[in-house]
Amino acid sequence: MKIEFSTRDVLIRNVGNYDVKIYVGQGECSKMFWAHTVILRTRCEYFKIALSNTWATQEDGLTVFVKPNIHPTICDDPWLLFASDQFYRVEEEILIAILQREDLNLPEVYIWNNVIKWATAQLDVELDTDVSKWNLEGFILLKGKMNRCLPYIRLNNIDMEEYYRNVRPFKNIFSKEMQERIEEYYFTGRKLDIFYNPRLPFIIDSCLIKYEHAALISHWINRGEGKVATREKNPFNFRLLIRGSDHGFCGEVYDRIRFEYPALLVLILTETDEMIGGYQRINSNYWRMFGYDYDRESFLFRINRGNVKRSVISRVVHPTHAVYNQSGWGPCFGEGDLWLKRHFRDPTECVCKKASYEARIAHDESFIVREYEIFEVTPA
Repeated sequence: MKIEFSTRDVLIRNVGNYDVKIYVGQGECSKMFWAHTVILRTRCEYFKIALSNTWATQEDGLTVFVKPNIHPTICDDPWLLFASDQFYRVEEEILIAILQREDLNLPEVYIWNNVIKWATAQLDVELDTDVSKWNLEGFILLKGKMNRCLPYIRLNNIDMEEYYRNVRPFKNIFSKEMQERIEEYYFTGRKLDIFYNPRLPFIIDSCLIKYEHAALISHWINRGEGKVATREKNPFNFRLLIRGSDHGFCGEVYDRIRFEYPALLVLILTETDEMIGGYQRINSNYWRMFGYDYDRESFLFRINRGNVKRSVISRVVHPTHAVYNQSGWGPCFGEGDLWLKRHFRDPTECVCKKASYEARIAHDESFIVREYEIFEVTPA
């Protein structure tokens, strides 16, 4: 059965048409989802069986499906599933259904490595952790467990270095023909029909940050409360307004738009490769042409792009001096805590010190901007 897009959209938007209740988790740590039988059965082989009378029950004309062994947080962030020490217990049909998703925003090599671990854990024999010591029988056993998963791992999302280190040692689980075609792809870059559709990318128009950085910033904006930002979805939309390399490195560009958007995110890449920035949320009715604006929600930050957990936030401590306005200047936070004046390539015009915020976020009090981006931030 094929569902036309228009029919599918009507089903999804009309709560009255839901005919499936899915419960995950147990007790206080549980969650219920509404769904449509026709969509689940059409999009996923697993649910053709799962929603049968053998596995599911009927309640007031609705199909009820219960999975107490699935933690509800996994429904928000699939990373938790792959990282769990219980991942090896996931049923094969569920794993395949997850791998089929086009919006599974995880590094493909991470998916590959964990599926290998999952398949190895399903074997009745224990294989050496050093794959170079395996004999042919070991690869045959692994292939038997991997066969149904392999088509849904997007090898074309794994770069050549990652392929060499992580995939090639297991090349014997592929047929000779498949090995040759995979190597043809990596050596020539030619698109081949052996790969499943590529996954949907995380949508944020930035050359400075990726999904994990946007998730962290969203976490800071929400003060750790509310919806959890994941690699699939984010409680905030980030719409690019200005990029230095496209619009210029002078304050006049920002000055023309600053009164139009109450919530702005500023990202700055300095000449010393530091990623710093700030967030402000000013009620447009109180914007001043000159001087300081009050804002309790503003914060500054420094993002460690190598290890996001080592990133630093600096919240405003003097909200009456959270944001500074000056005609012709760029974004300015605090009393010099993070100021971009008229010329962003002039170190005397770009200042970072501790005054109105908890801590200084840049290592130097003056800097040169290599690139910057400014986003409008709105609830998703």
